[in-house]
Amino acid sequence: MATQEVLQVNGTQLLFRDVTDFPNAGAGPPATANNDIRITPPAPTQVQIDLTGVAATAARQSNKTADLGAAWPGWWLLGAVIENETAPAAGGTVDFWWAGSPNAAAGTGNPGGATGADGVYAVAGLPQLMFLGSLVVQNLVLNINTAIRKFWMPYRYGSLIVVNNTSTAFRSTAVAMDETHITLTPVIPDIQAEA
Repeated sequence: MATQEVLQVNGTQLLFRDVTDFPNAGAGPPATANNDIRITPPAPTQVQIDLTGVAATAARQSNKTADLGAAWPGWWLLGAVIENETAPAAGGTVDFWWAGSPNAAAGTGNPGGATGADGVYAVAGLPQLMFLGSLVVQNLVLNINTAIRKFWMPYRYGSLIVVNNTSTAFRSTAVAMDETHITLTPVIPDIQAEA
């Protein structure tokens, strides 16, 4: 009997980072190669978010993403590298939310009061967003998780919301904040030809 396997491939990542902090005009790599969670090639699609100095319990939103295309991958994997100013208490979280939008314009069609522009976010709007997952931190300045959660992407546009629920602020010095980056990686089924 002929078989047809379904394997998995990764598409072009979305890379959320600050263009002034993440080295090389925001494209990366991080200063420490071991802290790089990008998949290249191809180069990720870059999206602006400045997490420098975000205080404990505060939140920040990204620019609205680039157009994912008329047909885009349904499933995505969330990963993150986050730097705190000082080592936070173990067990705190950095929480990630998605403000999906059917409209390309920055300020149009956004849930939860998201503006579609890099800036402070009011956490009162979180109940209208899609929860993506949490990076549970260790008592370390730098925390990494490459597979926080897989989720379904409802629209071709959206903004990432990051909430600092750790005990300390994120790194406050831009030149030292060159490791922080968040990735959304498309997880695409690849149907093999029959054997």
